[in-house]
Amino acid sequence: MFTDKIPEGIRVFDAFPKVAKTYRKQRSSQGGLLSIILAICITCISIMEFFFYFQGTREQQFFVYETISEHMNINLDMTIAMPCKFLQVDVLDQTMDHVFATEVFTKQETTVEDMRHEPLPVTSTGSFDAADLRRTRRKKFNKKSKTLPDGGSACRFYGAVTVHRTQGLLHITAPGWGYGMSNIPLNALNFTHAIDELSFGDYYPSLVNALDGSYGFTDEHAFAFQYYTSIIPTTYTSTFRNVQTNQYAVTENSVRRQTGFRSDPPGIFISYDIEPLGIHIRETYPSLGNTILRILAISGGLVTVTTWVERFYAKRNHTPSPGLLDKDEDD
Repeated sequence: MFTDKIPEGIRVFDAFPKVAKTYRKQRSSQGGLLSIILAICITCISIMEFFFYFQGTREQQFFVYETISEHMNINLDMTIAMPCKFLQVDVLDQTMDHVFATEVFTKQETTVEDMRHEPLPVTSTGSFDAADLRRTRRKKFNKKSKTLPDGGSACRFYGAVTVHRTQGLLHITAPGWGYGMSNIPLNALNFTHAIDELSFGDYYPSLVNALDGSYGFTDEHAFAFQYYTSIIPTTYTSTFRNVQTNQYAVTENSVRRQTGFRSDPPGIFISYDIEPLGIHIRETYPSLGNTILRILAISGGLVTVTTWVERFYAKRNHTPSPGLLDKDEDD
């Protein structure tokens, strides 16, 4: 073979002489345990640092909203425990502009069983507890539910309607009720509902819409759900995009309606008002180099501390060998 032709001196040559076993550091179970703990700590720190790198940080700053915007979108995805033929959706704002939104939203006959029964927690003051609100991404209007061409026990409205950017009211009622000229019987009214989405404007990451995933239940026929929302203009800025949208806070006051001529109609009423203050949310990401340097710096510190701990225990458990003066005279 080729290796047989190599001179013996070259084959046995070793540029890195080995240390004799007598002088090698003895392995210990304590050292192995510390090495395992060190490896786990470095792995966890690396995962956390890269998690913070991809997540980024958000800074919020309030400002006086001076931008003049004429219109905004109301995004709605709601299912009501009544057939679609008994419902109408309207929007009336402060400019007296009346939008017949029944034809704007998409209607879908479904069943009560398809509604999500997840009540929204309410505090003793009538305000929603924000700590318990569902924190999910805004759903697009693509939820699949059973479509019943011959009519169903519930109706789903979904879509977006463009309105003036001013104070207004979106209400879902039974046609004619409150005006003394409705052909819909009282026992057909049931405004139990599930709100999958209610938002004002475009979506941005981690946007929390207070009424998303909420559920309102009533066993009364003449009943009104009233939601009062305060819209806060929001500017979201990140490395990749700039979004002009809105957030909102909400309070609720639901009451039983009196039946009779010119009485207040039952239904679902969503009042909205624009706040003069806005929020600027700025999302920033650390550089990859800084993230790697942080991981290396923390890992180096952990290695140093682990080495000190290992040396401390090694000296504590080390038994020195007797020297010449410690030996007996007979030896």
